[in-house]
Amino acid sequence: MEYKSEINKIKLLKKELRDVPVSYVIEGSTQKKVLEFNENDIENKKILNELKLISTKIINEYKQKYITREIYNQELNKKTNAFRNNEVGDYCEYIIVKVFKDNKKEFLEIKDIIKLSSKGYPDLKIITTKKTIFVEVKATSKPDIGSPRDFYYTAGANSDKKINIDAHHLLIGFITKEEEKNKFHIIGYKIVDVSKIKVSLKPEFNTDNKGIYNKETVIYKE
Repeated sequence: MEYKSEINKIKLLKKELRDVPVSYVIEGSTQKKVLEFNENDIENKKILNELKLISTKIINEYKQKYITREIYNQELNKKTNAFRNNEVGDYCEYIIVKVFKDNKKEFLEIKDIIKLSSKGYPDLKIITTKKTIFVEVKATSKPDIGSPRDFYYTAGANSDKKINIDAHHLLIGFITKEEEKNKFHIIGYKIVDVSKIKVSLKPEFNTDNKGIYNKETVIYKE
């Protein structure tokens, strides 16, 4: 009976879920709603303008100078061997907070921007005069050419802990250009309402080396 039960579970699991609003996925995981961001709302317009201000300041600086591995290591106090758009995105999280804090007097709606600890979605929490907004930060050199891992959400303790309130969720995607190896300029940006993103789930079965090489599985070794 157990064998047939497991086989039936696998038959159900192998079906892909396609074009599911990510807001449903997040709410199902965290029990917190992802609110649609109405850009025609007066308050939201003001918030959006201040996010544009931050992003434009970043472009103005990094159109002229490079983001490099050395700057990343120094400013974030991290060591990385690879230096790709993933790492540029990490650096942009840091620089968003820095630009806000260095120019705080210019912001009337946004009261604070907090870098959320631990890995996983989302990266930042913005506190405004009346609401909280969660922000994911990305960097890409090919915004019109995609892969399934360009945006992903993993349900689990990290995200469940960070998303603790019904809120708007935005994504700031910085457009980069790698002029030389491991040297990136920022040449543009896009701000996205996450509630309108649709995702797909492709089930994957996996294990680690302990699951591969053990007394029950190994039939010969040398």
